[in-house]
Amino acid sequence: MASANNNSSDLIHIDGSYLEGGGQILRISTALSVLFQKDIRVENIRKGRTDGGLKPQHLTGIILIGEICNAKLNGAQIKSTEIEFRPGKLLSGKFLADTKTAGSITLLLQNVLPPLIFAKESCELHLRGGTNVAFSPQIDEFQEIFIPIVKKHLGIEIECRVLRKG
Repeated sequence: MASANNNSSDLIHIDGSYLEGGGQILRISTALSVLFQKDIRVENIRKGRTDGGLKPQHLTGIILIGEICNAKLNGAQIKSTEIEFRPGKLLSGKFLADTKTAGSITLLLQNVLPPLIFAKESCELHLRGGTNVAFSPQIDEFQEIFIPIVKKHLGIEIECRVLRKG
């Protein structure tokens, strides 16, 4: 389940308060952790925010990315300001994630698409959350801009069906 590195000194330490100290550092860090198979510790998560720590959409994202690579994950709870993420082997298949809030599904996609591009077989995501959330990419932008660019320049097929907008 965990990667070969189990020693805390092998962890790459990432300061989540860097620059604006938002959730993007967490999303990029966990995606790169999977791609490069490096164990990470993200500290000061969302420290630059008045309501710092993990919110439901951030927690949903790291749990989802953890599932797609069979990661060992510590500190994954609401309001946590530190996580350890130890990726395992990238999996293929169907994955479900529900923010249980209006948390942005496009931010979930930002988190998991980079590693899923390298999955051995096709993957299917069923995501529940907000499609048009303030300060997040809108689902229409994802469908009408991102998907065609990825297909044209990378040859990657992404299908996105929205059952209900919100």
